[in-house]
Amino acid sequence: MRGAHRLIAGMCAALLLPACQYSAEEKTPDWQKPPASYDVKGADLTFNEKRLDEFNSMSSAEREAHVEQLKTTEGSFRGQAIFERGAELGEAMDDAQYGKYEINAAVPEAVLYEITLVYHLYSDQDFFTGVPPGTHIEFAGTLADLEFQDESKPRKMTLKVKATSVERLK
Repeated sequence: MRGAHRLIAGMCAALLLPACQYSAEEKTPDWQKPPASYDVKGADLTFNEKRLDEFNSMSSAEREAHVEQLKTTEGSFRGQAIFERGAELGEAMDDAQYGKYEINAAVPEAVLYEITLVYHLYSDQDFFTGVPPGTHIEFAGTLADLEFQDESKPRKMTLKVKATSVERLK
């Protein structure tokens, strides 16, 4: 009889074990997934996949001219990122020239090849109170500065934008 109990216990354990194991194929839970409107590669953004490829292919002089055009075309910059944190800037801080508040946001997954984007959004309006880290946002404004680290791997673009709007994506 003892052998039968062990056999039944062993079979039960074998049936339950797969349900308890983590599967590499498991998907991210729904509550952690980005909203459907978050599309840093395909949405009509200043640096989506297609436009970043065009920028990446430009010569140094062409890049400089493109950046200057973005800086002088007020309100033309559009982006999406994941909110990290916000802060009020002191008047003596260098970046206070762009606005009273700063939002740090990033696109940690590569938009093109291994290129990631880091955003510093500035405004005179507090867009970040009540926004938890990890929230997907969309913003518009004017480019203030751009630094493209294209000599190191992974490559990174750091952008400063004078934001006129910052909204949660749904």
